[in-house]
Amino acid sequence: MTHSNGDIYQGEWKEGKANGFGVYVDQNGSMYQGEWVNDQYNGKGVETWNFGTIRYEGDFVEAKKSGKGRFEFDGNFYEGDFEDGQFEGQGKYYFADTGKVYHGEFHENNIVGYGVMIWPDNTKYEGEFVNGKMEGKGTKTWPNGNKYEGMWRGDLQHGPGIFFSKKNNKETPEEWRDGKCWTWMKSPNQT
Repeated sequence: MTHSNGDIYQGEWKEGKANGFGVYVDQNGSMYQGEWVNDQYNGKGVETWNFGTIRYEGDFVEAKKSGKGRFEFDGNFYEGDFEDGQFEGQGKYYFADTGKVYHGEFHENNIVGYGVMIWPDNTKYEGEFVNGKMEGKGTKTWPNGNKYEGMWRGDLQHGPGIFFSKKNNKETPEEWRDGKCWTWMKSPNQT
């Protein structure tokens, strides 16, 4: 069926509405291929925009991305839980520009809550995030084996923490402010 605006639907019908499997293509380069219920995307499907450069494959509920799915754009991808068209719950996000990979919690399309970020050089942060940034309690481990465990704010060490030097096999309690070591605190074991 071709609509008056040039959009096309081909597929199954029931009582004058798209029901079952069908394909919808609009004049702006968007397409949906999948299951329909009462003229809405509902069930499993694939939606693409901008002539296939942006792609979602997964579950739909009443025309919204809800359930499990994978969203790809500009080399980036998100794979995980969706609710009302947004990244919501557990998921994995790949950053094409940096090669970082995040596994963890999302809320309203943002990295929020507990998760793990891994950089291409195998630097790893595990802990709390707020609005996509390391914030709260977390541990960052570098490829050389050095590790910082403590508080973070805006992707920087901020507050009390312990730095472990792999080379010296030594733990040093420290206080940090905006990514800079503020003080070296005396360890309870030191005299």
